[in-house]
Amino acid sequence: MAGRAESPNISYLAFTATPKNKTLEMFGRKGLDGKPVAFHLYSMRQAIEEGYILDVLKGYQTYDTALKIAGKAEAGDSSGGEVEESAARKGLMRWVKLHPTNISQKVAIIVEHFHTNVAHLLDGKAKAMVVTDSRKAAVKYKKAIDAYITKRAALDTSYNYRTLVAFSEQ
Repeated sequence: MAGRAESPNISYLAFTATPKNKTLEMFGRKGLDGKPVAFHLYSMRQAIEEGYILDVLKGYQTYDTALKIAGKAEAGDSSGGEVEESAARKGLMRWVKLHPTNISQKVAIIVEHFHTNVAHLLDGKAKAMVVTDSRKAAVKYKKAIDAYITKRAALDTSYNYRTLVAFSEQ
């Protein structure tokens, strides 16, 4: 396979999700009814089982479930009473924005971008600012960035950055 991979007359194609009709017309085969059908099916289940992709539904939660969890966590309440829709949406979005997984993924992007594209500027004295919409978010991001830097610094001493959190009067 490695020897054939260099051949200039071989094309490797892969399609994800559901191909459009035009794609099926170009690359598919005629089915029994004369309409184009895919010439091969590599299902998501098969790809997950073979370890080529992750199961995106593994940790899936509906908005209803997430809202119930967020509401109980913020109110310390287990009664599950009704709330205004706008308040529920705000609470849900606040919960999503401040969820540790969400923050950790954003922090990885922020720190790696700084490390790769910014840190070397100004004779290595460049700084960056992360602006958040609340004090709570600022503290969570600071802690997450500190943890990420500590983890990376254990593997690469060039990650010798420090953070500072500041708040305005308002």
